Formats: sequence, structure tokens, C-alpha cells
Amino acid sequence: MRNLLIVLYTIFIGTTLSVQAQEIIEVDSLKFPWYAPSINYVQFYHKSAIKHFQESLNQSNKSKISIMHMGDSHIQSEIPTGVARQLLQQKYGDGGRGLVFPYSAAKTYSSIHYSSKHEGSWQYAKTLKVPPSIPLGIMGMSVKTEDSTASLTYTFNSKFPSTYKTLKIYCNIDSLSYDINVETDGVVYPVEIDAVRLPNNLPYVLVNVHSLSNVITLKCVKTAKSQKEFLFYGLEITSNDDKGIVYHSAGVGGSRFKGLLHIEKFNSHLKTINPDLVILDLGTNDFLYDDSIKSNLRAEIVEIVTNVRIATPLASILLCTTQDLYYKQKNIESCEKFSALLQGVAKDLDCALWDWFWISGGPKVLKNWQAEGLARTDLIHLTNSGYKVKGKLLYDGIENTMAYLKKFPAKDSLIIDVQKLKERKSNELYLQEIAKKDSINLLAKIDTAKNAPVRASEEKIVDVPVKQLEAPVASATKKDTTTLVVQTIVLPVTVKLDTQKVIVPIATTGLVVDSLVSKEAILDSLNTVAVVAEQKRMEAKRTHTATPISDKIKVLFKEEFLQVMHVNKPTKNPSKTPTKEYTISQKSLKETIEIPVKDSLVVPLPKPMKKVPPKPKYTYYRVRSGDNLSEIADRHGCTVQQLKTWNRLRGTSLDIGQTLVIMKK
Repeated sequence: MRNLLIVLYTIFIGTTLSVQAQEIIEVDSLKFPWYAPSINYVQFYHKSAIKHFQESLNQSNKSKISIMHMGDSHIQSEIPTGVARQLLQQKYGDGGRGLVFPYSAAKTYSSIHYSSKHEGSWQYAKTLKVPPSIPLGIMGMSVKTEDSTASLTYTFNSKFPSTYKTLKIYCNIDSLSYDINVETDGVVYPVEIDAVRLPNNLPYVLVNVHSLSNVITLKCVKTAKSQKEFLFYGLEITSNDDKGIVYHSAGVGGSRFKGLLHIEKFNSHLKTINPDLVILDLGTNDFLYDDSIKSNLRAEIVEIVTNVRIATPLASILLCTTQDLYYKQKNIESCEKFSALLQGVAKDLDCALWDWFWISGGPKVLKNWQAEGLARTDLIHLTNSGYKVKGKLLYDGIENTMAYLKKFPAKDSLIIDVQKLKERKSNELYLQEIAKKDSINLLAKIDTAKNAPVRASEEKIVDVPVKQLEAPVASATKKDTTTLVVQTIVLPVTVKLDTQKVIVPIATTGLVVDSLVSKEAILDSLNTVAVVAEQKRMEAKRTHTATPISDKIKVLFKEEFLQVMHVNKPTKNPSKTPTKEYTISQKSLKETIEIPVKDSLVVPLPKPMKKVPPKPKYTYYRVRSGDNLSEIADRHGCTVQQLKTWNRLRGTSLDIGQTLVIMKK
């Protein structure tokens, strides 16, 4: 498994854990560079958008809090909502499990926290296909049977707390409905479903049990001739205690916003659930397949918000944007437009907003999630670990906002300006695109060079006359004889390869020069030597062996280019600088050359060098409890003023969890 760069609170055992033992993931912003913790807040233009939920949380030890989270395939498996539920209940109390649905009867995948099975013949309907064939309930699905012996069974991953003793069966309540036997923990509870016997007009039948096991079965029982069917919308499981949080998770794979407008029982069920917070977490299927925001989408969202307000006038409404998405490997640009659309709706309708698009990294970031094992290969859905990250960040966003409201009670709004984030992201994407194009062009040239015939612009053919240099007998009496003491010299050589230039230091020994050779010919020869040397160096690097660049190479050269050659002058320290002495006549100097290579050299292009990304010139530090700027500065060898400058701090106050930039020396 790849290093997911996450810190686990607990060890994850299996893929189907109960909500009580659900893995909690801490997101490290230092290791997830795309995550923007500084903007992870539930935003609002006016405090009234979130005030009711805030006040409810403050009273969680005295009265029960209800959250209704409605979504699509990202929510149906209950992975992100399961994490958010557990964390909220750990802090504010456990008020109950909430609504559960028999997904097997609807022929779809279940929650990771429980499984379901059914017996008998069942029909089903979902918000995925509208208009539905049978009435829909608040879960976005419903199942119906005309089989008087049919049954539904839930099997949860662990036993419920002892306080879970209340069941609510959401179903059609009339004289046509079969009665139900509820079986759990070895006890059968007969339930009569008849509108005559239940005159309170509630959309559910209440069942109080002595105790719950992890298996709950509903069996149809026909007790009257008029009974012909059983239409079921879901089962709610809650605690008897009037405190804590009940978190309902209702996701339907493939659902769009307009699907919620086809839920016949939307108002009656939502009114009965009486949520303090309604989370609308859809949008993916509204624009994914054609990458366009439809003209009627805003009107649909406005109508849904209006329906929520009619059913529960006091409830706070939280709109959630989608994450970055791809479809058939094409990035969906409408994700950013959808974020802007919900921002406008939140402002106009006094809703709260959790901008998951920018919190998760903005555009074209999902492939980074995939590289860390957090997104699936379809680049639409996250992995289990990825959805747990989302659930943790949703909880963090809620808690960050509650802390903000507590710290700044006079503030009436909390809006994050993502303009700078957009500009930074735009620059990053631009640079990535340029680098990608350069890389593609370079690889294309190299591939072409490998398969194409030899061309002058790509390969050099150097013809050099070769003669063995014969050192004549030294004679002090001859005037045309000169003694040269030649040291090892290093010449920086520029090698021209199409559009690239590579500076290669070439060490040569015994370089002998003549004034009759042109500068161009000399440079051409040295270029050839440099290319061969670079090829050998790269080959040595690949095979991890040391290879000498060259042996003795002698080339005719103009005297004016050499500054380390001494004529008729011995070296001062021969023990440190190895030298060779030749006695050469001026005539033979002009006519001879020694080079230990072929007469003709064919020099192919070298293989491309892998770019090594530069090491970061900064690091991060996350503020902990008790930290202050002075202590952090001492710990990292800098001043308080430097910390303030690097992080654009006006004062000296710090928040726990705040990330500080520390520049390296």
C-alpha cells in the first residue's frame, strides 16, 4: 500500500466496521499539500444561517439534536457521514443511529456499517429514476411488496448501546397495509399498522423494545382481508435519552437535485424528523457527463431549500460543493462553476456553505488524491480512506466554525475569499502545463532522433587525420626545436544538441596546439569529445561504475586559447602536478596529431536526464496548545518578526492547529 500520508487515530481492521469502531483519520496539511486548512469553515453571509444549529449544539446535553444529510453515491455507503457521526457523537453525545434502509431489496449496495437481506418479492424506486414507480420517502428510496410472507433483515456490525430502545417504522399507514412482526434479541414484537388504530397522523409506527441485538427483522403478517401490501421507507433507531446527536445519512447513487423534488413524503417525513441541520450534498450527476451547468439547476436548488424551510422553518441549511472531478480522463471545469453557483444561492437564501471544492484543493487535484490512494481510478469517487478524509474534514469545518463563533460572538458573517487561492492555483496549473509540453516535445525529439537517419543537425561526423606522434631526439643545437612542458588542463566545452546546450568540463592531457588550425575546427572537435564524454558519464551513472572520460587526446589548437601552457619553462612543483615533456620540431608539430579514437566519430544524441525537483526552501509547523511566537522562533532559529513576515501575521495571537511557514536557512 502506498504511503497515504495520513495519521490514524486507530488501526483499521477490515472494511466493514461498526460506527462505534469506525476509523478516524487525521489530515496532515504538511503531507497533503493540496488541502487548505485555513479555509475549512462552514461559511455564512449572516449568522442567522447557522445560529439555530449553533444554539442546538450548545444544548446537546439537555435536548436531542438531529442532522439530516442528503446526497448521492458519495454518501450512500455512509463512509464520510459515518466518520462525521462518530466524531460529533463523541463530543456532543450519542442520541441514536438514525435512519437505515434495506438496500438489498432495492438491488443496490449497502452502508459499510450494516448489511441487509430480504425474502419474498419486492418492488423498489429511487430518486435516480424519476418519476418514481412507487412513492418515495425521505431516504430517497422505497420498497414495496404484495407478498404476505415477505421479510427484511438488518445485520449491523456490532451490538447497539443499551440506550437504543426506540424503533420508528416509516411506512404507508392505512387499512391496506400488512401488519409487521419485529424480531430482535430473541423477542418478537407484533405491530399493527392501521390508520384507524393510529389516528395521530404520524408517518411512522413507534416500537419500544427491551433491548436491541445487532440483528433486526421485519416480517409481514396478513391479519385482515383488506391487507394487500406493505410500502416501506426506512427504519429509524434512536436512544431513549433526550440528548446527544442523531445523524441521518440518506444517499442515492446517481441522484440529482431534481430527484429530491420527486420525494412524495419529503415534507411529512422531514417535519417528523425535525432536523436542526439539513445538509444538501449533491451536484456531481447534474453536470458530470456533459460538463455544463444547466439553466434550471439554480431554480431546482432554490425550490428544494424552500421545501426544507416549509417543513422545518428553524433548521439551518448547509450546502456542499463537489470535489474536483474527471470524466473519461477529462477534467470537469463545471466543478468550479458549481462552487460559485452555490456561493450565490447561500448568499441569496441565507444558507450556510461548506466549499468542499476549494477545501479539497481546487481544480485538477483529484489525480494527486489518486496518487496517494485516496481516489479511485474512475477519478469520480474516492476510496474508503479518501471518504474518511472527507468525513473528518467535514467535522473539522463544523468545529472550526463553532470555535470562530465562540471567539468572535459579535461577527455576523464568515466568508472565505478564495481569489488568492484561485490565482495561486492558476499559476501552478500554468507552470505544470508548460513543463508538460516541454517534456512531451523533448521526448518527441528524442524518439524521432532514435528512428530517423543520421542528419547534420542531430549527429556530428568528424573526420580527423590520424598519425602517430613520433618524438624526435632532442637536440639543443637545432633552432627549430622547442621543448614544451604541458600540464593537465580543464576546458569548459559547450556542446550544441539541437536547441539544447550542455556545459561539460573535459579534462585533457598533453594538449598540443598549432596556429594554422581554425578556431571553428578546434571547437567542433572538442564538441565531439564533450558529447562522447557526457555519454560515457551518463552510462557510468546508470551502471554505477566509474568510467574514465578519455585517455590522452592531442588536438591542433591555436596557442592564444591556452593560458596554462609554459614554453621552455619547467614547473615549480613537479611532485604535485604530473607533467610530460616532449621535444618536437616546429615542422612535425604542424603535421601531426594523436587521438585514440576512430577516424570518423558518429555521435548520437545522449539519453534525456531525469529532472530532480529542487528541495523545498521552507517547512511547516502546526501550532500546539501552549505555543507562542517567541518559543516557536527560538525553536527554529529565527526571530518573531521573521515569523510574522513569513506568515503575514499582524498580531501575536495564534490558534491551535494553525499552520506556520518556516523558511529554511
